[in-house]
Amino acid sequence: MVLYPIEYNNFYRLVENACFEVRLPFRFSNFSKKMYGNFVHVFLCVYKEKLNLSYRRFVEVCNENNMQRMLCIKRIPHFTTIQKFVQRMKKELFEKLVRACTKLLNLKDVVAAIDGTGFSNTNPSHYYQKRIDGKEVKNYTKTVFLSDIRTKLILGVQTQSDHTHETTHFKPMVKQLIGCLKTMLADKGYDSMSNRKLCWKNNIDVHIPSRAFQSQKDRLDNQYYSKHRRNALKKFDKTVYNQRALAETVNSAIKQTLGGFVRARKASNQQKTVTIKAIAYNIEHIGRTIKIWISIEIQ
Repeated sequence: MVLYPIEYNNFYRLVENACFEVRLPFRFSNFSKKMYGNFVHVFLCVYKEKLNLSYRRFVEVCNENNMQRMLCIKRIPHFTTIQKFVQRMKKELFEKLVRACTKLLNLKDVVAAIDGTGFSNTNPSHYYQKRIDGKEVKNYTKTVFLSDIRTKLILGVQTQSDHTHETTHFKPMVKQLIGCLKTMLADKGYDSMSNRKLCWKNNIDVHIPSRAFQSQKDRLDNQYYSKHRRNALKKFDKTVYNQRALAETVNSAIKQTLGGFVRARKASNQQKTVTIKAIAYNIEHIGRTIKIWISIEIQ
């Protein structure tokens, strides 16, 4: 008997396992149509982003490949059905699916890095968004990824279309992943004693370089914060911090494979689309990573 590794790259099964981890209900309402369940909609949304197609072209490709047989449905939904599902669902559902990928690999003692990037909005103009949403937004979707340095997986994602600074997402993202984090890496933009104390309180090593204060007033800090800043400087390890550059690899990989742009018009849908891209990237990456050992008897 000889053991050989094979790759478990079934995209359908991995999406199914992720939906099971978040306890996705079969339907959200007893009065909804019984033709399609929530899993069918989620799978089609994620698979669409994997292929990087528009809704109309994606439905055409599904019909050409007879995908309704794999999904056990009579016919592929109309492209507006998938579009309205994304518009109807909350962004938090897709964020939970991103975090569920950590449970598929049972990740523990993770060395993670947080970094921001942007996805350009190619479809609507800046004035169209302002007229539809009633507020001024950027011409790109600001995205913050919390990535695993070792597996290159995206553990958490936060998106925004306004002018809020990305550092505000540090605490919520760390709190959501306290159970599996061991070390946090971030650049100077995240230099905050409150961020460090949150990590220290939960036994997470944090390596963030300190900013050089410009004014005399900033340098003359009170004794309490000076004590903690001196402690942070002692714990800072330049060698460990240099691994943060691998977070840029994740940002580049998702843009190279799934596209660095979104086609949605409304700002809320643009944020959901970027989150679904993160799900598709994780599922595809896990499919290449997981190996199952099978035994083959050689005569």
